[in-house]
Amino acid sequence: MKQRESTEWCRYYWFNTENSALPRVLLIGDSIVAGYAELVAKRLADVATVAFFSTSACVGDPAIYRQLNLAFAGYEFDLIHFNNGLHGFTTTEADYARGLEDFVNAIEELDPSAGRIWRNSTPITVKGEPAKLDAVKNPRVIERNRLAAAIMAKRDIPVDDLYAVAVSDPAFSAGDGYHYNQQGNEVLADHVAEVITEAMS
Repeated sequence: MKQRESTEWCRYYWFNTENSALPRVLLIGDSIVAGYAELVAKRLADVATVAFFSTSACVGDPAIYRQLNLAFAGYEFDLIHFNNGLHGFTTTEADYARGLEDFVNAIEELDPSAGRIWRNSTPITVKGEPAKLDAVKNPRVIERNRLAAAIMAKRDIPVDDLYAVAVSDPAFSAGDGYHYNQQGNEVLADHVAEVITEAMS
């Protein structure tokens, strides 16, 4: 049994489900995705319909595969833009890497024809001091991003460096160490929508 966080959650949204003429995109991640997903859907309104699945479960946790199955229920996707890495800090980096391999395999089995883009994890800063990176947790984010990039390289899955976008300006931070304010979410959404548009062109 994986060690749980004090609160576990997952969320799903499928936007513009009545529109079957456009390609479908699935965003996978955590609360960072939840912060920008609707903004991405609006930016891609003429390009694709967007869904998102966000969860507090870390790859390697059996719960994430049950949740993942529901995200794909009833839909096939043309592109999957996915991330995992800011939760499950009781999981070692070696276990994280193994779990991420399994997670990618599960996505490929659920929708083998969909294109895939890995989105790396965003920085963790000091609460109330967004210009300072957390000295304990952020190095683990960087290491997980490094491990993920190596896994994606083996599979020819491109990597979207959202870490670089998020860390570029402390003004984007909500101040809690993890999340982004409206300005930050708008910037992240601009970037993600551009990456997806280019991938689908």
